[in-house]
Parts: sequence; structure tokens; C-alpha cells
Amino acid sequence: MTRALIWAAGVAAATAAVGLARADVVTYSGADGPTRALFVSDTGGAAGLETFDGFASGVEVSDMPGNGARFSPEYADGSVAPLPLTTSNPNGGVWMRNFGNGRPAWAPWVIRADDPGGRIYAFGQFNAQGDWVRIEGFDASDQLVVSVDAQPIVAGCYAGFVVREGVAKVVVTPLGNFDGFNGMDDVMVATVPIDLCAIDINCDGVVNFFDIQAFIAMYNAGDPAADLTGDGQLNFFDIARFVADYQAGCP
Repeated sequence: MTRALIWAAGVAAATAAVGLARADVVTYSGADGPTRALFVSDTGGAAGLETFDGFASGVEVSDMPGNGARFSPEYADGSVAPLPLTTSNPNGGVWMRNFGNGRPAWAPWVIRADDPGGRIYAFGQFNAQGDWVRIEGFDASDQLVVSVDAQPIVAGCYAGFVVREGVAKVVVTPLGNFDGFNGMDDVMVATVPIDLCAIDINCDGVVNFFDIQAFIAMYNAGDPAADLTGDGQLNFFDIARFVADYQAGCP
């Protein structure tokens, strides 16, 4: 199981919760049970679950009733594509398939928020086949914000991400399994902001001395992520802000 925090330099807007002038991205990839549990914990249950079991096999799916997202009738490059189809899961139930209905093998899925112009703040999915897929989040300008791979070495891999700023679309592309036929199941999406603990700098789920070490390292390296006041300078006021936020802790 992996969990990583990426500090995005150059983000000017401060977050309301803790006043930090940076954006963070947390990624998840690993065995389903512990990785999904960590994703659910970090999102506070805000990511709604769609199992597809409420659909019959062989039908087109756009809206996902279990969450605030939908499949978009497009390929990764924005060209028009037919909607994906459900198929029977060999282990019981129903899952999504990325081929059929005029869609070739290796076809990506594109997911957007139900609300036009809305954002996706967290996305996670279970790949029961253990296929190698790449999950990418893009902003409204189609710039890549986050990318995480569900590695094929884990049978029943869960992968996803949480983005404080949100993304405009998610693209899930099959990379393995030889035939390009990938089954997607248990899709979890949050279309409301997630209150990540930004002071947990090393993203281990605990605010402690190691976060202090991480901040000192960023500050000494002149990393823009250490500019906690957002004034474009690294000075005593950033240290004071860190100390205040550290003492306040996380919800």
C-alpha cells in the first residue's frame, strides 16, 4: 500500500481551513482492504460508493446514482465516444467494462461531476482483476493534476486520490492485462471539498515531530510550500504560522 503527498508549488490561493498557501494531493494504491480503508478514513466518508450492482448486465451507464459523478461520452482526448457498458462480474454482481458498444479494447473511462463545471475532490476505484490501470485527474484547462497507477502485482487493487483543489475530470486508462479488457468496480467519488490535514506534512496520518522535520527541511531548502503566509517570502512569520497550526492540530 502506498500513500503519497505532493506539494504543488505556485498555488496562490490559501485554504480557508488552515490558511496554507499550497495545494496537496494524496494518492493511494495497494491491496483493496487496507488501501480502501485509508481512503475512506481520509475522505471522512464523503466519497459516495457506486457498486453497479443495481444495473442489469449489458446496459449503458452515464450517471452513477451512488455518488455525484457520471461517465462522460468521450475518450481521453475529448473526442466523442459511446457510453461504457456493464457486464457480469465473474465473482458475482455487475461491474463496468471499458470495451463494447463501439468502444475498442484499451478504451479509457472518463468521469466528470454530475454538476456541469463541478469538481471531483476524491476518486477511488476497486479493480478486481488486478489489472494495471492509470488514474489521472485534470483541471478545467486539461492540465494534469494527479496521476496514480494501480499496479498489476496486487490482485484486487484499490487506487485513487484526494485533491484539495479538485479536478474537472478523471481519466482511467488500462495499461495491462494483455487484452485491454478491464473491469472497474466499487467507484467512490466525492464532489465536495475534503478537509485534509495540511499540517500532516509527511502524510502518515499523525501530526508529530516528523512533520516538524519535514517543514524545517522545506524551509531550509527555500521550498515555496513553506510560505505558509502566502506573501511570497520565507521568514519568521511562516515559522510562527507553522507553530500555530501545529499546536492547533487537525480535526
